[in-house]
Parts: sequence; structure tokens; C-alpha cells
Amino acid sequence: MRGVYPERSHDRTASKSAGPIEIPALEAPEVYGHSAIARIVHALPPIERAYSLVRFSILRPKLLSVMDLLLRDEGRILDVGCGFGLFAAYFGQTQPRRRIVGVDPNGRRVRLARQLAADLGLREHTFVEGDVRRAPLKGPFDAAYVLDVMHHLPYDDQPRVLEQLRALLVPGGMLLVKDITTEPRFGLMFTQALDRLMVGWREPLAYRHHREWGAMLTGLGFSVRMVRVPDILPYPHIVIAATKR
Repeated sequence: MRGVYPERSHDRTASKSAGPIEIPALEAPEVYGHSAIARIVHALPPIERAYSLVRFSILRPKLLSVMDLLLRDEGRILDVGCGFGLFAAYFGQTQPRRRIVGVDPNGRRVRLARQLAADLGLREHTFVEGDVRRAPLKGPFDAAYVLDVMHHLPYDDQPRVLEQLRALLVPGGMLLVKDITTEPRFGLMFTQALDRLMVGWREPLAYRHHREWGAMLTGLGFSVRMVRVPDILPYPHIVIAATKR
């Protein structure tokens, strides 16, 4: 459907000659939420299906929609720490012109990500097995996203990874980071307890305050915007949109 603007009284001559101005209607399909998630969950094997329900209970549709609107709606997009390809599948459904390249060090997860993308008809998605710090990734990318991955990297590796991602982006490219800030303290402790439940006690956890992330990204040559997204559960979510200068 197309909308028609009314004529303006001070420009009637131009309006009569040019005709009414038509604009395309804007739509907000329900796929930005439960439908996209349901398709992903139903396409997975039983164990991974249970895991995906946990992940989507943390990154709820409201939070995913915020990131979806910030992320570029087309082009090559890098998914760092893609796992089973849950979020590549989500963002690929909401904007089919996205061509997502996922990277993850776990070969089994990468194989599942490929199968999930194929089952959902996301034929432009590709997945690479490897650690983002060493994987042979070929840019440029129009955007990249890192969802709840940065705090699983050692502190010393975090700035190097962000610098590497900046080098892979086109000028003006978007780096979207979703992570955990360190306040309030109870929220951080809640998140840390769940992280330990998932990864055990041997893996390092390196959380930062969102102002630290902002300062780091600014120093690396990004223009930075940040938003804290409240949740029913006490996760101290922070979403950072960093544009390469």
C-alpha cells in the first residue's frame, strides 16, 4: 500500500503539474521476534534446541530487535563466535539481503550452523571454523557483531580483537557489540554465576564497565553510541554501536 501526502497551499502550481507525492509504506513484520526464533528452535536437534531456548531467554526478542535495527540491513556481515548459528539465522531472516559469515573455534558447532542456515533457506550464509584471533578471515565486511563473546576473551586480547575487526570493516562500517557491564554489582554477580555454570571455572571471564568499552573503541577509531537495555532478569545488558571513522 502507498500513502499520498496532501497538497500544500503554498505550492499548488507545482503540485498540479507534478501530481501527488507517493511514498512507500513502512512495514514492521512480526518476524522481528517470536516467529523467527520459533523457526530456528524447531530446525535444531533436541540438545541444541534446549540450548537455543536458554540463549533466546537471555537475548530476548526485545533486545534482538534493538540490535537488528542498529545492524546494517544488507551486505557482508561477520558473526564473531557464531556457535550453532542462532543469531546468524535470526538476523538473516529479518533482513534477507544480509550475507553473514560466521566464525567459531568449535567444528561441530560450525557444522550445525551450516545445516541450520541450509534448513532455513539462508544460502548466502557461510561459516568458518577457527578462533577469530587467528582465523583467515577475508574482508571487507559492511558490519560485524560480537554477542556476549568479548568477556570470554582475556583482557589483553580484547583490544587486539577489536582492532582486528576494525581493519576488516569498510569505511563507515558498523561494529555491534552486545556484552555485560559491571553495574549494578548484583547484576554482574548474577551473570557471572550463569557464565560459570555454562563454561566452568577454568575459562577466564573478563568483564568491563561499558565506559571502558566506549573509551577503548573510541581510541581505536570508532564513533560510539551505547544503550543499556533493561530486562526481566537482572542481566546488565549493554549494546554498543561503533561506526568506523
